Amino acid sequence: MRFVSVRLWAALPDTPGPQRDAVPSLLLRIRSAEGDYDVLARGGPAVPGAPPSTDGPGACTDEHFAVDTDMCTEVRWPACADVLHARHPRRFADATRLLGDITATHPGCRLAAVPLTRGGWAVTERTSRTVVPLAHRVPPEQPLLASCLHAWLVAGHTLRNIEHIHVLRGL
Repeated sequence: MRFVSVRLWAALPDTPGPQRDAVPSLLLRIRSAEGDYDVLARGGPAVPGAPPSTDGPGACTDEHFAVDTDMCTEVRWPACADVLHARHPRRFADATRLLGDITATHPGCRLAAVPLTRGGWAVTERTSRTVVPLAHRVPPEQPLLASCLHAWLVAGHTLRNIEHIHVLRGL
């Protein structure tokens, strides 16, 4: 289980986004009908009393717990995680079944994601439980994608509005 802090902000044309010079765990650009957004996720220990984000106007901060379902051996961690993801790629049909099991077993999970054998990720969120194939260019060794997508939902967006996801910087 890891604590993840995610920042999401509207990308500004020809202007570097906030914290671009920091060493991110995963920095993505998400394109939707509303525009381009940069999403920065970092895993690490929780920081009690940390100040809210100062990333500027339009920035959204999301902090949550994420668990790798393929690696976690303790039952209690997935039960309290906001984000669950698998590590091992699966065929879409198998990923869909696994995501159905995850959302049925862990109703507190807001978003779950599984990498696909042919590339991309199968993703579902608690309210619709519809499995959406996304992030065709994001490799399976980037599980922080799930945390970035959680921040996307927290900011009021939907998975279906995502047109493209591009990795700007990886781990």
